[in-house]
Amino acid sequence: MNAFRALIASLAAGLCLATPARAQAAETTGTPVYFTADAISYDKADNIVTASGHVRALQDGQTLYADKIVLNRATNVATASGHVILVQPGGDTVFADHAVLSQGMKNAIMRGVSARLAQNARLIANGGRRYNDQIDELTKIVYSACDLCKSDPTAPPLWQIRARSATRDLQHKTIEFRDADLEFDGFPIFYLPYLSEPDPSVRRQTGFLIPSVGSSSRLGLFTIIPYYIVINQESDITLTPILATKQGPALRANYRRAFNNGEVNIDASAGLDRGHSGNSIFSNGVFDLNPTWRAGFSYNHASNPTYLNDFSILPNAAYLASNVYVEGFAPGAYARLDAQTYQGLVTSVNQTELPIVAPHGQYHFISGQDSLGGRFHLDADFFNVERGQGTQSRRISAQPGYAVPLALPFGVVGTARVRLIAAGYSASHLNSQPNYSGINTAETARAVPFGAVFLRLPFIRSGAYGSQIIEPEIQIVTAPDIGIRQNARIPNEDSLDLEFSDANLFSLNRYPGIDRIAGGSRVDYALHSAWYLPGGAYVDGLIGQSYRLHKDHDYLPGSGLSDNVSDIVGRLTLAPTPLFNIVYRTRLSHADLGARMIDATANLGTHAFSASGGYLYSNVDPYVLYNLPSTTNVNLNPPGAYFAHRKEFTASIASNFGPWSLGAGTERNLETGHFDTANFNAGWQNNCFGVSLIYFERFTSFNLDKGSTTVLIQFNFKTLGNVGFSAL
Repeated sequence: MNAFRALIASLAAGLCLATPARAQAAETTGTPVYFTADAISYDKADNIVTASGHVRALQDGQTLYADKIVLNRATNVATASGHVILVQPGGDTVFADHAVLSQGMKNAIMRGVSARLAQNARLIANGGRRYNDQIDELTKIVYSACDLCKSDPTAPPLWQIRARSATRDLQHKTIEFRDADLEFDGFPIFYLPYLSEPDPSVRRQTGFLIPSVGSSSRLGLFTIIPYYIVINQESDITLTPILATKQGPALRANYRRAFNNGEVNIDASAGLDRGHSGNSIFSNGVFDLNPTWRAGFSYNHASNPTYLNDFSILPNAAYLASNVYVEGFAPGAYARLDAQTYQGLVTSVNQTELPIVAPHGQYHFISGQDSLGGRFHLDADFFNVERGQGTQSRRISAQPGYAVPLALPFGVVGTARVRLIAAGYSASHLNSQPNYSGINTAETARAVPFGAVFLRLPFIRSGAYGSQIIEPEIQIVTAPDIGIRQNARIPNEDSLDLEFSDANLFSLNRYPGIDRIAGGSRVDYALHSAWYLPGGAYVDGLIGQSYRLHKDHDYLPGSGLSDNVSDIVGRLTLAPTPLFNIVYRTRLSHADLGARMIDATANLGTHAFSASGGYLYSNVDPYVLYNLPSTTNVNLNPPGAYFAHRKEFTASIASNFGPWSLGAGTERNLETGHFDTANFNAGWQNNCFGVSLIYFERFTSFNLDKGSTTVLIQFNFKTLGNVGFSAL
């Protein structure tokens, strides 16, 4: 059969090229028509070629399939019938019951038209015309991206657009519907006299996006009508007018630009809010300077927080940060130079007290292993902090160090390491926030060397019930006993908080930064044990403590580190199955074993159902110390608010079954007996449509408000976009 088709194709090609009539048609269309078919006949009197049976005709890059094709060579008009398929050079495919084609298949009149588009979209029409291979005019059209019901293909899809007519622009990749009804399960729910959308194959197309409407306690009734503009291949902009009954109008513009070596994003808005003009801008960019270095920036600013909250641009933000930076990457090394500013958005923050950090440089390096297996590392930085009201400080620091692994007799393994923390400071207004020192200005420097040896002796046993490990761990740390003698002269910019736990039990300096250092000699010790069972179950635990050779007031009261003997820290991870685990961390008083800190979480998870819960308890609130006058000795006499207990409980659940998803969560302050937040979400999603409901309630006050409630209902129509209804 294939050989016969090839013979027919060669005969047809020969006929086309040998006859004067065909030569004239070739001049008109540019190329002849080539056929393959089960049978072919030629009527010389009427100059008509008839091909039947699995016919394929090729001309000008078009491919036409049909049960039968009749070609009038005098007029170059082809009539196709029976399972007609027209394939464009780009792969676009149109199906029809009957088609009459001319001008090299660029013009066509079709009956019983259907098309399979990108993203599983389908288009069906009673009839249509194609002009110059660029425009399809269709009548009585149905469009959908949903699959038909397998048990009843005659049933309507989940959603469809039914229109009186439509224009499909193949050149500009758009589909325009006129007198269109949006039907859901066969019932019309929305009417539009005109609707335009990009062809599903198009990723970027200028035009209106799906609008959204809603109601808000701040805005009243509102509508959002976004318009997307493709500027060129590298950039675009989305303009979003916001029309509301209580506030506005407002306009939001989101500009994006891609470069060969980077990108820029700018999201700006302006409008009327509560009788005053408001505005905001959020922007960022990053550029690759070469394979090693890149530069970037972010600039974020708002006229006031009320404007951000009312128009839901960035609700409940406490501050905005902006920066500019250049950074470099190399094997084992990283460098960065930046400048940072902040804008406060809450009434409790005075803008003049916020820092301006410019410049700030940092460098980090770690070497490869030497012949002993050790590595050298270096952390260095410098910064300048300016405040309109408060401490102004400058610091330059370097922290070189070296660590080498140890393998001792009797199976003892560990690490020996040395580290030097060296820094120079210059500060003014030290007696202002956030330091509240007893002096005004100071210039000082210090260098504190640390040496430590960490050892562990693992005992391991394997058997039919899995593997068990028990390992005592000990670390000996030595450093000069600097106490707090210099703290009054050193501004504290990076060590405002400290939480002693199993995570920093073996840290050389337990403060998060280097502006506060606890020196002296100490011994850290712990017992670690784990049992790994077949099937993925395991239990892992650690309990430890620290003993200092001296007692002073390096640490704040209630930190668990003020005495020679520290509080006891522990961690327990229990996972009876890979689907369930409990992580429990605690700090217990070394005097009476009372709980000073508890952080517990439990997680149960499968795709069908997951749940999590958490409990947090802390015996102190260190942040209250940084708004105290300089006359208060917080180490010896902290205020009562410092010892305010913190008790919080969180819980959440989520489930997925078939196309459905459900979830809920809450946070409760057990100390006050009130809920902080609550949320709920529900959704349904299949291959072409989705709907979701999101509810979020905040009961606590933010920026002197009385809480907030957010309700959002969103519908997603595949290829069309999202429709949202919200109440805030």
